[in-house]
Amino acid sequence: MSSQGAVDYYRHLRWGVRSRVAVHPAVYLWFARMKYGEAVLASDTRFLIDGFTRSGVTFAVVAFNVAQRTPVPLAHTLHAPAHVIAAVRRGVPALVTVREPEAAVLSAVIREPSVTLEQGLKAWIRFHTTIHPYRQGFVVALFDHLVDDYGSIIGEVNERFGTTFDTFDHTPQNVELCFSIIEDRSRRPPWSEALGDFESGRIGLAAYTAAKDRYAGRGAAAAVPETRVPRPSAERDVMKHALAERLADPGLRDLRREARRVFEDFGGQVPAPARDPRSELG
Repeated sequence: MSSQGAVDYYRHLRWGVRSRVAVHPAVYLWFARMKYGEAVLASDTRFLIDGFTRSGVTFAVVAFNVAQRTPVPLAHTLHAPAHVIAAVRRGVPALVTVREPEAAVLSAVIREPSVTLEQGLKAWIRFHTTIHPYRQGFVVALFDHLVDDYGSIIGEVNERFGTTFDTFDHTPQNVELCFSIIEDRSRRPPWSEALGDFESGRIGLAAYTAAKDRYAGRGAAAAVPETRVPRPSAERDVMKHALAERLADPGLRDLRREARRVFEDFGGQVPAPARDPRSELG
């Protein structure tokens, strides 16, 4: 096996193991706290936003923080059922983004080529069936609704939990602002610490912008990796169409059917094969 092959095999195994461990709050959150710090549910957390990878979580987190006039301590983006379960058990208001399974899995495999389509479908099913018994403890943000009218979803959170979070004004200008912050995030810029504080609701948009501005003119930013950045990408659309033929393999039929059944349990409607290219929000 080549060195690259060994790396890919390791990543394949690691992704699968993480998917299984991430269903256990006591185990997974202990490790996650060491790696992800303020992103993990804590005693002062006032809100949680999470979901399966490539399901619009990053956009939901950034847009929520853009909307807040006063920062809200936020747990987010672990892509782990354990995170959602822990929030529900503690009575922390929670929002879970849910995307149609085939689109989410295609995007996940493009981002992580060492992950197989079968592995991705099984992980999608595992994530959502694990959190389903806790369904009454969180609000579901279906992906298509999220990308069109996020403000009404935050309004539903306020109604469900009695919170007073500021709602997102879903204008083209605000959406572009969110995409620019997501672009920053993917570049791993020198102001990453401030970006992490912004995502976790420790500082507001003005403080984040000021931190970014302090680095203005200090050299070129890193190139954005198109396979990983969670925003629309024509390059990924081409890759997605090529993978879609493999996903239609008869050997994956039972997994596709099970995933669609679970999706419908969360209120989703299985879409026609053609998908809107706006769909790359991670």
